[in-house]
Amino acid sequence: MDPRYSDWLRRAVPSESTWQTKLSELRRVEREYGDVDEHFDEDELQSVLESLVYSAEDERLGADNPSKIVIEGNLRNGLSGYKSAVQKYVRFRQDVESEAARPAIAALRVDDLSEEDNEQTFSLERDLQSALRSSIEQLETGLEIIDGGVERSVPSGRIDILAKDGEAKPVVIELKAVKAGRDAVAQVLAYMGDVSMDSDAPVRGFLVAPEFDARAISAARMVPTLELIEYGFSFSFRPRS
Repeated sequence: MDPRYSDWLRRAVPSESTWQTKLSELRRVEREYGDVDEHFDEDELQSVLESLVYSAEDERLGADNPSKIVIEGNLRNGLSGYKSAVQKYVRFRQDVESEAARPAIAALRVDDLSEEDNEQTFSLERDLQSALRSSIEQLETGLEIIDGGVERSVPSGRIDILAKDGEAKPVVIELKAVKAGRDAVAQVLAYMGDVSMDSDAPVRGFLVAPEFDARAISAARMVPTLELIEYGFSFSFRPRS
C-alpha cells in the first residue's frame, strides 16, 4: 500500500471513524490478496473487485462467498464494505497518476503549442462536445445524457459528458481534439473512479479523440470498461448557383 494513501483517505472521507474503517478494510484485503499496488499495476484491481461482488440474487440463492475474505455476519454487506475500500484505493492511484502527468502536459502546451493553437484546440473540443450532445447515440445506441447539459464537476475535474447506457450503467465520456496519450487514459479513469463512488452499477468510459498514441492504446487494453473511439470529419460540396 502506498504510504501516501492514509493522508489522501483522511481528506476523502467524512469522518475519523470512516477513515479508520476503510484503512483497516484495505489492509485486510492486502493480507488476503497480496500487494494492492501490484494488483493495480496488473489490472487496476479489477480482478480483486470482481471477487468482492455479491448481488441480491446471490444472497437470495445462498451462493458461496466468492472472495478470499472470511466474513462474519451478513455476507453481502461485508463484501460491499471491502469493495468500497478497494474502489477508494483505485481512485487514489488514479489521482496520483493524473497528478504526475500534469507537469508533462503543461510543458507540452507551453513549449509545443502557441496561444492561438491552444485556443483553437479548446474551441474544437467545445464544438465536438456540442455536436456529440445533440446526437449522443452516434457513440452507442441507447445512450442517454444525464448531466443536465453541463459538464459534471467531480473531485478529479470536470467530466465532458456524463451519460448512462441501455442497462442504466453510468458512462463517462472524455473528448480530445488532438492525439490522446496515456495521460488522457489516466484522466478518464480518474473520472470513472469518482463516479463509481456514488454508483452501485459498473462505470464505463469512452475516450474520444482523432487518434491515440501507442501508450494510450496499451493502457486502455487493461481496462475492459473503457473504450477508445476515433472520430473524423466528412465534408460535402455543391456548386452555388
